[in-house]
Amino acid sequence: MKILDGRQTSIKITQEIQKKVDKAISSGKRAPRLDIILVGNDFASQKYVEMKSKKGQELGIRCEVHSFNKNISTEKLVEEITKLNSNSQIDGIMVQLPLPKGIDEDLVLESISPSKDVDGLTSINLGKLFKNDPTAIAPATAKGILHLLHEYEIRIDGKKAVVIGRSDIVGLPTAAMLQNENATITICHSHTNNLKEISKNADILVVGIGKGEYINSEYIKEGCTVIDVGTNRNAEGKLVGDVDFESVKEKVAYITPIPGGVGPMTIASLFSNLIDIYERNE
Repeated sequence: MKILDGRQTSIKITQEIQKKVDKAISSGKRAPRLDIILVGNDFASQKYVEMKSKKGQELGIRCEVHSFNKNISTEKLVEEITKLNSNSQIDGIMVQLPLPKGIDEDLVLESISPSKDVDGLTSINLGKLFKNDPTAIAPATAKGILHLLHEYEIRIDGKKAVVIGRSDIVGLPTAAMLQNENATITICHSHTNNLKEISKNADILVVGIGKGEYINSEYIKEGCTVIDVGTNRNAEGKLVGDVDFESVKEKVAYITPIPGGVGPMTIASLFSNLIDIYERNE
């Protein structure tokens, strides 16, 4: 078993980003700018935004956080995002999810200009991704997963990939990106029959279902690669993934750890997307 080290790989990505930012600023250009929308006072969301903002500033990226009361209307939030869309100094806009109840999440995300959609969650960018359009901005988690597979030179072409979970943030875009690299894809979800039999055929298994340690060795083929996107707390309060690491570790060839796997790659890929947008704008 080999660990797919997201921490080390993400450091490589952010070092390259920092070089690009330093070079741009030293040549007299403005710093890249990311604007983050935070609605409500959810503790986890506040922490995620704080972490992203801090990391961006470390890289020389200007990060602006726009905080709104949880009672803001969908219409008012869309209005605020529209103002940001029209600001030519802003490269990327992201909305911290989930939004409070009562706000139309789809409508809010769709109001982001696709060219500034640093999270890659507008239907235009997701559609481009499924059409294998090189101008698509890919959701950061999916992009991070693919980067990790490439970093460890794990073959994708011709392999069977099973993606468990069909969210817009993880499952669907990861499936699209694997398919774009010529893997044969099966997407599974809560209505899938015979999940064990299907997942046991996977050369690459991606799991993002939000169920702590749900996938054990009975779901795993000998020698497969496992990408665990889950972040859960078990009964003892320990951070665990959707995959039971101890159960599968003797069967897998490669696996992402929790923590230190997909998480750091997601943040690095978010800023990688931002730099791509910035360079298009310059």
